[in-house]
Amino acid sequence: MNKNIRKGPFFSGLAIIAASTILAGPVLCSQQYIAAIAQFQPPNYNVDCVWFTLVGVAQADPILPNNPWFGLPRTQIGYSEMYAVLLAAKLGGSTLTVTTTGAVAGGSCGGYAGIAWIVLQ
Repeated sequence: MNKNIRKGPFFSGLAIIAASTILAGPVLCSQQYIAAIAQFQPPNYNVDCVWFTLVGVAQADPILPNNPWFGLPRTQIGYSEMYAVLLAAKLGGSTLTVTTTGAVAGGSCGGYAGIAWIVLQ
């Protein structure tokens, strides 16, 4: 019995669309910046979030037009490590690579750009 899968333009096109969606998805939904921290605000008495801006960045993510602030909620995985990197960068005057999630930050940080990862340069 011949069990060959029919290969035609439909199946080839479907494979190309699936591959491009999987590979391009993360690139299309985030922004990446390399800059020093301009302003830094730790959590306050009623909002468990860290906020910061970067030098020369007027808009953290297109999801929130004209908002330069990034938000890091305590509920985010890696919060303590990211907070430590932010403090080290601010105190040492180092630059960071900051990549956004392409979405609003979760938890109590709603209204600010979400952070996917931070790398100290």
